[in-house]
Amino acid sequence: MIAYYIPYAMAAVLIVAVIIDLRTAKTPNWLTLIPIVLFIAQIALSETPAAFGWQLGQGILVFVLGLVLFAAGGIGAGAVKLMAGTALLVPTHNALGSLGLFLAVVLLVFPLIMLLRKAVGSETSKWAILSRQILPMSLPIAVAGLYGMFVV
Repeated sequence: MIAYYIPYAMAAVLIVAVIIDLRTAKTPNWLTLIPIVLFIAQIALSETPAAFGWQLGQGILVFVLGLVLFAAGGIGAGAVKLMAGTALLVPTHNALGSLGLFLAVVLLVFPLIMLLRKAVGSETSKWAILSRQILPMSLPIAVAGLYGMFVV
């Protein structure tokens, strides 16, 4: 019964991650550990723990691909960890849809963020998204993760 609430806990983590990222341009390490704890709890509470093998595999794959992006300078380490942790909790049958939505948000929303920064941004803003040249990777991660966990 309690395993039913794990996606809702992860949704809260993703929302907090987006808010912190928009404000500070960082994803705290403590926040990136929560998805791993939730995944372990999900396995422990499941009647068929082996059913989560594919999700573990997709989490590892996303982590490795994220490390490649990190090495190329395209994404921060906190976003890599958040993305891999989110992948652990997205059911495998929703993974491709989540990936597509992630890419769509990157391609469609990031240009809007750049326009917003140009229109109302300033160096004195308390929000990192408006004061610095950053793109909040937690936003597409959260949108894709929420889609993957809640859309059937």
